[in-house]
Amino acid sequence: MKGKNSKRIVAAIDILLIVLLVVGHYYAGRYSQVISTYLGHETTRVEVSGEEVDSEYFKSDFATQEELVAFGEEVAHEIGRESIVLLKNEEATLPLLENETNITVLGQNSVDFIYGGEGASSMDKSLATPFDEALEAAGFNINQTVLDFYISGAGSEYRKTKPNVYGEGEFAVNEAPVDLFDDALIDSFADYNDAALVVVGRSGGESSDISMETLESGSHYLELDADEIALIELAQDNFDKVVVVLNTLNPMELGSLEELNMDAAIWVGAGGKTGILAIGEVLNGTVNPSGRLTDTYAYDVFSSPAMVNYGNFNFTNVETARSTGFMTYNEDVYVGYRYYETRYEDVVSGQGNAGDFDYASEVLYPFGYGLSYTDFSYDNMELAEEDGAYTITVDINNDGEVAGKEVVQLYLQSPFTDYDVEQGIDKPAVELVGFAKTDMIEAGASETVTISVPKESLKVYDRNGEGTYIVDAGDYHFSVGDNSNDALNNILNVKGFDEEDGMTGVGNADLVSTVTVDELDTETYSVSQVTGNEIENQFDNVDMASYYDDVEYLSRTDWQETWPETYAGGELEATDDIIYGIEITRDLTDEVAEMPETGVISDEYGVLQAIDLKDVDYDDPMWNALVSQLTLDELTEFVRMGGYATVPLESINLPATVIRDGTAGLSGELVGGKIDAMAYPVELVLASTWNTDIVNQMGQGVGEDTLYNKIAGWYAPGMNLHRVPFGGRNFEYFSEDPLLSGKMSAAIVEGAQSKGAFTHAKHFVLNETDTNRIGGGIYSNEQALRELYLKPFEITVREGEGNGFMASMNRVGPIWSGAHKGLMTNTLRDEWGFKGFVATDQASFDVFSYQDIIEGLNAGTNIWLNTDANLWQFSDADLTPTTVQNIKDSAHAVLYSIVNSNAMNGIADNTSVVQVMPLWQYWLWAATIAIALLMAFVTWKVFKPAKSAEDNK
Repeated sequence: MKGKNSKRIVAAIDILLIVLLVVGHYYAGRYSQVISTYLGHETTRVEVSGEEVDSEYFKSDFATQEELVAFGEEVAHEIGRESIVLLKNEEATLPLLENETNITVLGQNSVDFIYGGEGASSMDKSLATPFDEALEAAGFNINQTVLDFYISGAGSEYRKTKPNVYGEGEFAVNEAPVDLFDDALIDSFADYNDAALVVVGRSGGESSDISMETLESGSHYLELDADEIALIELAQDNFDKVVVVLNTLNPMELGSLEELNMDAAIWVGAGGKTGILAIGEVLNGTVNPSGRLTDTYAYDVFSSPAMVNYGNFNFTNVETARSTGFMTYNEDVYVGYRYYETRYEDVVSGQGNAGDFDYASEVLYPFGYGLSYTDFSYDNMELAEEDGAYTITVDINNDGEVAGKEVVQLYLQSPFTDYDVEQGIDKPAVELVGFAKTDMIEAGASETVTISVPKESLKVYDRNGEGTYIVDAGDYHFSVGDNSNDALNNILNVKGFDEEDGMTGVGNADLVSTVTVDELDTETYSVSQVTGNEIENQFDNVDMASYYDDVEYLSRTDWQETWPETYAGGELEATDDIIYGIEITRDLTDEVAEMPETGVISDEYGVLQAIDLKDVDYDDPMWNALVSQLTLDELTEFVRMGGYATVPLESINLPATVIRDGTAGLSGELVGGKIDAMAYPVELVLASTWNTDIVNQMGQGVGEDTLYNKIAGWYAPGMNLHRVPFGGRNFEYFSEDPLLSGKMSAAIVEGAQSKGAFTHAKHFVLNETDTNRIGGGIYSNEQALRELYLKPFEITVREGEGNGFMASMNRVGPIWSGAHKGLMTNTLRDEWGFKGFVATDQASFDVFSYQDIIEGLNAGTNIWLNTDANLWQFSDADLTPTTVQNIKDSAHAVLYSIVNSNAMNGIADNTSVVQVMPLWQYWLWAATIAIALLMAFVTWKVFKPAKSAEDNK
């Protein structure tokens, strides 16, 4: 290797390696935080001086990891038992009898089972129990010939497809056609003919919503396609009992099951690692199904008014990146059952120009629907008025032959008054205001259930009149029922209607209690019941009617005349006010006259450590003393570098924290790295239990996992609503109903925080779909926004004492959610009494630059989910007195949550937090030195002068 060409090659390689090393070190420094998080390498070390003290503030309940794993698996299994919904059961097809154990399982989804959704909440599916093994664990013998057909035979060529986490790819069902079933396959049915299971699967994921387009199969993704129907018919031709298993994450059109006269159908959702084990137990009767639907299942998924303005709509005159999209919620409060039940009542009562709407042909399964293997009846309903609440008691009787659990659902009908009509207030016919799940009730036994409802539940938001919450005069009907339609029928019975008026059932007046309010009350709830602050309109700038005169919302005053149209045809010229709201103006009122102090020691408190503030009230002045100790450089880095972690603050002995994503438990799938944590059922399945106790246990399990994995923060739970069936991340959210969503979220948050985790309830707010979620503007009126979309978050704060939120990436109206002060400060903190911090959603790339840090801090957002050390830098001009005060306030909010979390385990007065170089940086430098030495050696060998003949003598 002494020739000129060799030297040129080596020189080129040297230059290339030097460039690669420089670039590698540059990006390693730039993304150091996320690399450490990914690899799980520590960036701080705790040093102890003096005697050891007990500083384990949050302790695990488990002595070993094996015990923790067993707990998580059992909780997930129990969630599966409580969540499965029995949709159809003709002639007691289920449970299968003791001698009916030889079964054939059909459908490509049987070997491609859905255990969770895709994206930030995805799980390692290799850890989950395969479907056939779950059935075998319940005592079933599976037709192996058919199973092999799907695993390795002709059926293996067919697999459903869906977009990946980046939204790339297509939706397709791809069921194996029945003409692939040859005679040998059909003959195998004979030995496994006690029953056939037909498994139907549909999944969703992050970054894309479910396609509404007609697929190549001739149907859209949320209906059974021709191959699936043919498969069911094949099963019906060959088996006496056929059960459809719906392994689905979105409401589907299931009218074809009625047309096919299906024997039985169960909905199982996605059960995580071990929830799947409950399916066989429900099939064999070991478990009596007690799950209930959290959504309305319509015959036509396009029939809801929300679908009219769901899609990809754009402003034609907006050029700012990530700001051209918009969506309007013109359906007002009529989402899900609030629409179907209200229009149904107006048809029965003959009011509101309801047209020829026929509930029985519109709704297949009402909200809250679910069957049991036994029969329950209700009686002795009583209502007692207490200080601040109404208490309803009712006896639940098991009139059947097997033990079972019942979900008691309590609905409220508020009076729809002349004042409401005058002021543009709309009210659904019924709204869920409480629920309870019974214990196991033996056959012939009873249980008395008590549900307490705050009097505050009677309030409604009057955006046009009083500009605050009011309570109308009139009759308020409380009704218990099996589902939303059953409860409404009870109320219609009290109001004198019957089946001749078009009712779907006779109803039971004994299951209705009525409270009468004599006078319109505009005072009681015009102030926060938590903080005492006045409540007034905060979201006029979110209402399309504030910008355009022709905006109309759906109203029960006239259903047909106010029925939505696709707003502006899906394309709209933005007004000047909308454009101004979209722009990053940084037009802040500099209310702070003097530059706030930083890097100073308090005369009153002296030098403080973070641990000194543990359990100190949020409003205590000691917090200001602690924050003021920090230098401005420390403060700015603290608020701008919050991507999957928070940075350590060595000067106050605050350790770094790690934060993980995953609404079904801690997930390592998005950021990567090893996570040894339980994969629980998805949130949709959690809510289908209607059991806050088991959901609270799931929260505790996640909290235990944070302790084991040394993870303090959790980007969860997800709390947006199922506005439409096509939401790609509906599995990450609980329900179409805000109260059910809020109660479930509060239970999870309370459980996780009991183990010292801080949570980030998300996505705050109006992130119901992934279409246009990056910078798109979502528009709604204030009543709908408060009563539907904000309510789950409010319940999480007020009942679950949630200490962390995640802002949505979309805009609330024209303003990015994190920069909306009416949302982040006036509502969240001043009305609800929130104490904690708000993080942005992903902000680590230039594409998210609209999430401006100056505007966000001023509005009340506290930390940026950012992993790029070069982003969100503050210039000297940025650091006005107001911005510095906002930074200090944000640091206070973040510190409060961290100091009261399990991140402080091991930190005491005699400990010091010392930053250390993470292990991967040692690897990087070792590799750099090794490469440099190798380069030097090879270069020397190639370029050293050749020995002359004289030298060789």
